[in-house]
Amino acid sequence: MKPLPWLAALLLACAQAPAQDKVYRCGPDGRSYSAQPCPDGREVVVADPRGAGQRREAADAAQREAGLAEQLARERRARERSARGQKAATLGAARAPEPAASAPRKPKPPRTVKLKRERGPALRDAVKAPG
Repeated sequence: MKPLPWLAALLLACAQAPAQDKVYRCGPDGRSYSAQPCPDGREVVVADPRGAGQRREAADAAQREAGLAEQLARERRARERSARGQKAATLGAARAPEPAASAPRKPKPPRTVKLKRERGPALRDAVKAPG
């Protein structure tokens, strides 16, 4: 026996099998789904109102988008391969990077206060007195 006719018959039988008509949303937060009714669960409508033509158009659009996504990914990988050996470009003169805002700052040296010398007779007399 050849497996191909049996496989084709099995796929055809599965395609004609009726889809699940009722689905229930269960659980206290409604995050689990079941084919069996559950306490405090509610029925979810899962019927597809689209016609065969609309489903075919949607499948074609999804296939086109998947092909476009793959093409864009190939182009991106090619750009990345060609840019591997390149260095970053700079515009203008190179500057030293500014320190990050979170970097600790150097403490400022303490300020020194310069006192003015008084040059008056009292100072002159104090200096001359001992001698």
